[in-house]
Amino acid sequence: MRSYFQPPIRLGSKTTQLVSHIASVDYIEVASEIEALLLESRLIKKFRPFYNIASKDDTSPFYVHLTSSKFPKPVVNHLPNQAIAGPFLSGWTVRHILKSLRRVAPYHTESPCFYRHLGLCRPCPDDPQTTIADYLKNISRLKRMLRGQFKSVLHLAVKAQDFETATALRDLLLRPVSPEEYVVNPNLLCDRRQEALESLHLALNTWPLVRIEMYDISQLAGSAVTGAMTVAVNGQLSPTNYRHFTIHSGRDDVARLKEMLSRRLKTDWPTPDLIVVDGGKPQLSIVNWDIPTIALAKKEEIIYTPSSAIKLPRSHPGLQLLQRLRDEAHRFARRLHHRHRSLIIK
Repeated sequence: MRSYFQPPIRLGSKTTQLVSHIASVDYIEVASEIEALLLESRLIKKFRPFYNIASKDDTSPFYVHLTSSKFPKPVVNHLPNQAIAGPFLSGWTVRHILKSLRRVAPYHTESPCFYRHLGLCRPCPDDPQTTIADYLKNISRLKRMLRGQFKSVLHLAVKAQDFETATALRDLLLRPVSPEEYVVNPNLLCDRRQEALESLHLALNTWPLVRIEMYDISQLAGSAVTGAMTVAVNGQLSPTNYRHFTIHSGRDDVARLKEMLSRRLKTDWPTPDLIVVDGGKPQLSIVNWDIPTIALAKKEEIIYTPSSAIKLPRSHPGLQLLQRLRDEAHRFARRLHHRHRSLIIK
């Protein structure tokens, strides 16, 4: 809960708007981690929460289906129709649930069945003594647990004196909860990106930032000079927009950077909201576009603008975004640089 109630600059616009619409907070107490995950899935399916980014994306939620084979098994996909459970917000969650429930209701996977020796495929279809009826009892038990009917499964197991199943279910429900395994705020990553953009926008006193481009030069003793452009869109690195440049100017980094930027200007790629060059004032002086431009010095992590030098704390989200972009530019430029160097050595 605490992750939702922070200053707006840390939340980002999406969660800030969500919090502004909260009228009250309620909770439902359950006995175990697995029950909580399944309850979350059922509530999302019932209420379709508007601000839940995963449930609004048709490609994101995960569902559990049963195959139509003689010995059915659960499979995970993104198809809501005829699902026996879902939606789940992450693949990890649904795989974790199925793995846990398999200890109570074993099922086969059509793999070489060493699971049989672990008690995770019992009764096993590979065993000639296994009947379909016995196997389907496990599948029925699995479906009830996916619907949250744990007490019913436990009651039936005790009534049938199936104490092995009852013990396995008891151990499952008593498993310690590990809250560090979960993303508490489903909008957390989106909020962090928004926080970085807004804090950088305020620090630079520029217009809102959507597309940021970073430029870097890599060389080997003056030969095999390469350049790289890395891009962040809405605060997220966008590798599909990265570009390599083979540099032909043979003087210094400033001239090489000027060549790369002039070639970039001639393209029809989307116009950036901010240009970042790796270096200091000399590198900054060559850019004369009508686009906000800054230079990021390596050692002191000082941001140079045409009129000032800005020293942000290392914990500043905007600075951290620029550092990630610069590190990506170094890595990306070196990749082409090493390719050129290997050709020279040959």
